[in-house]
Amino acid sequence: MRVALLEVSHWHVPLYLNALEAPGIQVVAVSDAEHVKGEEIAARFGSKLYSSAYELLEHEEVDFAFVFGRHSEMPLLAEAVIARKIPFALEKPCGINMSQVTRLRKLTEEANLYCAVPLIFRMSELLNALEDAEGRIPSDFNYMSFRFVVGPPGRYEAAGAGWALDPVYSGGGSTINVATHFIDLFRLLTGKEVARVSATMNARTHRGAVEDYSLLTMQTEDGVIGLVETGYSFPSTADEQREFSFTLASDRMYAKSGPDRIEFRDRNNLSAGTRSRRIQVETDIYYPLFVKQVLAECHTGAKPIASLCDAELMMQVMDAAYASARQGGALQSLRSSSK
Repeated sequence: MRVALLEVSHWHVPLYLNALEAPGIQVVAVSDAEHVKGEEIAARFGSKLYSSAYELLEHEEVDFAFVFGRHSEMPLLAEAVIARKIPFALEKPCGINMSQVTRLRKLTEEANLYCAVPLIFRMSELLNALEDAEGRIPSDFNYMSFRFVVGPPGRYEAAGAGWALDPVYSGGGSTINVATHFIDLFRLLTGKEVARVSATMNARTHRGAVEDYSLLTMQTEDGVIGLVETGYSFPSTADEQREFSFTLASDRMYAKSGPDRIEFRDRNNLSAGTRSRRIQVETDIYYPLFVKQVLAECHTGAKPIASLCDAELMMQVMDAAYASARQGGALQSLRSSSK
């Protein structure tokens, strides 16, 4: 399979590269308008390097494209790929507002084209652990909370993606960059759409232009609550990059995270005490699995693990969160999505 990598000066790209060295995959072209990582990555694969993704698409015949880049530029990059009917994966959040993602979803549907979005918690051991513990993934949740606080903003500058700290290009800070995964996970675990959203945000830790702390609350129509806390404030080092913890409460069980495990308590069998299972909470390991899965899905004609429809509904919540924060945390009611 002939693969292109568009706009590789993105901090997630290194997590994809080992998987792209597998037999049967040929990375034939790389683009890098930022001029930071492109030369190194092109040399690694013996690929042709372009300073423009559009020039690459004009000159190269490819079977699949992995599309990265600035959040603000993702919609136009994706449209160029769609126009050439190239199956692709598009880095989240796929744009800086819902309307952009809605347009991409419609264009891919009209073209009958495969597109996957790396909402990688859909591949996580957390889901397997819940399914094994309960015999299925529970759907009777009452509330869930997630805390995912990553390293300071300077890590984006160090990675050659300083644009992530400018809301014109990124759309915001930790909310649009990190909370994406947990908005999607809330929808997936509850099996319900979000009806109401509120959020508060600040930039008190680093005093930058984007928020470095965010507290987002979601509610379903029947009252299930999801809490997502994100930030750019963890004092990160190579051995400990972020804080990740969670709590999931259903009618039958209470589950919470440990440093390397998930712990369960059965409400109907308290004498059983706490059961625990080791799980991998280092999320970076799921990106190589994502590469393998999407290329296999594309080859077989299967549906993507996460689609632009999922990204669109996630971004509906995202738009509401930023609107709420601008209004001091005012509750936002979401309209049902119609296609």
